[in-house]
Amino acid sequence: MPESWEDRFESLRASRVLTHNADYLEFLVSKVWRIDRQPLKIAEFGCGYGRFASMLLPLVASGSSYTGFDSAAALVSKGKEIFAESPYRISFVRGDVCHAPLRDGHFDVTIAHLVLMHSPDPERVLREMMRVTRPRGMLITCDANRNGNNALLHIDEANEQENSHPELFQAVNRSIRRDTGVDYNIGMKMPVMMHRLGLENVQTRMSDSVVLIFPPIDTPEKEQLFRAMCSEGLGYQPTDETEIKRWRQKMVERGVSRETADAEIKRELDRDFLHKGMNYHTVSACAFTFSFGTVPHER
Repeated sequence: MPESWEDRFESLRASRVLTHNADYLEFLVSKVWRIDRQPLKIAEFGCGYGRFASMLLPLVASGSSYTGFDSAAALVSKGKEIFAESPYRISFVRGDVCHAPLRDGHFDVTIAHLVLMHSPDPERVLREMMRVTRPRGMLITCDANRNGNNALLHIDEANEQENSHPELFQAVNRSIRRDTGVDYNIGMKMPVMMHRLGLENVQTRMSDSVVLIFPPIDTPEKEQLFRAMCSEGLGYQPTDETEIKRWRQKMVERGVSRETADAEIKRELDRDFLHKGMNYHTVSACAFTFSFGTVPHER
């Protein structure tokens, strides 16, 4: 069953603080992608409410235009509302990333930010991005490597680096990919996919974002980070036995043994990040991969 994003505005807005540092994104735009030299026509696949656009547009050349589209009507509507008074040439439309409502070869840069990791057919989405990008134009993707993300998480008071079970997350993510096509570890695979589809000058960078949450949580900024981490999954703390059984059953269905599932449930309930996390020393790297390449002159 496809993921629903219609009611995800608040969680998407909250998680923005976990993605990229502003100075690193500026470095990518000006030194790596070099898309700040002249006005460009930019399209974003699966734009949501324009979260990435709000970070990107102040960095590109004046006079650039941006077209974002998403299948979630509520997010598209929110984007139009947020950017209603924007000084940028920006438009939001509704559309499916596998059937982009955009003209062939019209855009200089196409972007998919944290989108392909949720698509059951990422190659088809990449082909659509190539279709709407002009020859010598650039494709940019950014996606997760959740096995790595989980392996890099450290909560000192819970001794997370020694007590977590990376093999459990591997098993769950592998099962999801096999059953649905959705690959939460597609970030490191994306350069290979781009190369095989014929993109040229394929390159990759890693996001620099490492979040530190140390006590005391005594400022709005620190509380925002903590709440964002909770919304990304660390705050899941069921108390109802029916919900705990459902949690266990989901893991077992994904190939995790009942014994391992029970041990993981006990570990996470004992850690209780939702209620104890403000007193923990937490270090979390987002481990996102930016991949990019250019559309060949001859297709």
